[in-house]
Amino acid sequence: MMKKVFLLIVLLLTACGSNTEPVPTPPPEPKVERVSFVGCGDNIIYKGNTGEAKALAANGREYDFRPMYSEVRELVEGADVAFINQETLMCGEGYEVSYYPMFNSPQQVGFDLLEVGYDVVNIANNHMLDKGAGGLLKTIEFWKAQPSLMIGGYENEADYNEPRVLEKNGIKIAFLSYTYGTNGMMLPEGSQLKIPYIDDADIAGDIERAKAVSDFTIVSVHWGEEGAFTPNDEQKKTAQLIADSGADVILGHHPHVIQPVEWIEGASGTRTLCVYSLGNFAAEQAYDYNMVGGMIQFDIVQTDDQKASLENVVFNPTVFHFNAKFRNNKVYLMQNYTAELAAKHGVKTYYKNPLSYDGLVAYAKNTVSAEFLPDGF
Repeated sequence: MMKKVFLLIVLLLTACGSNTEPVPTPPPEPKVERVSFVGCGDNIIYKGNTGEAKALAANGREYDFRPMYSEVRELVEGADVAFINQETLMCGEGYEVSYYPMFNSPQQVGFDLLEVGYDVVNIANNHMLDKGAGGLLKTIEFWKAQPSLMIGGYENEADYNEPRVLEKNGIKIAFLSYTYGTNGMMLPEGSQLKIPYIDDADIAGDIERAKAVSDFTIVSVHWGEEGAFTPNDEQKKTAQLIADSGADVILGHHPHVIQPVEWIEGASGTRTLCVYSLGNFAAEQAYDYNMVGGMIQFDIVQTDDQKASLENVVFNPTVFHFNAKFRNNKVYLMQNYTAELAAKHGVKTYYKNPLSYDGLVAYAKNTVSAEFLPDGF
């Protein structure tokens, strides 16, 4: 009898075990790729910048511009991709160094920018023909020989039509560039060089081609009115076209002051981040508002095959400093600038124009929405 009971229990346990559902295998974690980005505005090299760089040079160097960026270098180096608008040409041998209104800077500026950590350099701006077609070609050749991505100047139409794509951490980022003009100067007839002027049809077609070979598209635009803190109607029209065409970010520059940051809804319902003007990054100009710039920071995030998106967008205001002798040239994060430095600023001590720390902060707070400014600013 006991044997029968034992056998029955075994059979029941076996039956229960055979009906146990297998434990499902959890789905794999989605693969997330991330690229940190920082973008900077107009880097304009004046006589004081060059004079100080020459005085600081050592160990066989003719110039050393690196100290000018020492206060922001860690931020630039720390980004996976760093962008700057290089406003002045670098023609090299056969061309004298010159300043406003027809700029040509030592090529050491370029080498130093790369050492500081910049990966993408834009040259499409109103000063790109300051030394004619020859100077532009020399500048294009210089940048093409460097381990960086140069946008905004092209040797010919075929070069222009070749998408500029930088791949980082598995994300392909396309860069396009345009300028409103070149100070009334034009390329000579027969020149093969290509300047990317703002043109609606070109912009729409270029973005379409860029999107076909990339995950994310950034458009650099030199536009707007100098000294204007708000974008004009032409800027807004072009920005909407760029958004409707499907670009992800617009990096604006040229007004020499900062302008607002906003999200623009495109025709298909997507959102484009538009920085209307990053302002001056470095420029020995005469007024306090010219000293305020910004470093736009964000993360490009892509999960599996989904479209790349933006996270952690911050507009970090900067101040460009120089003293009455056009020395101590340096870009500061505004949060690290002080009233003591402001009291010695060359705008105040050389040009005799008003400048105060509180005034500089006010330009940033009155222009850029608090949602984009750093926490605690």
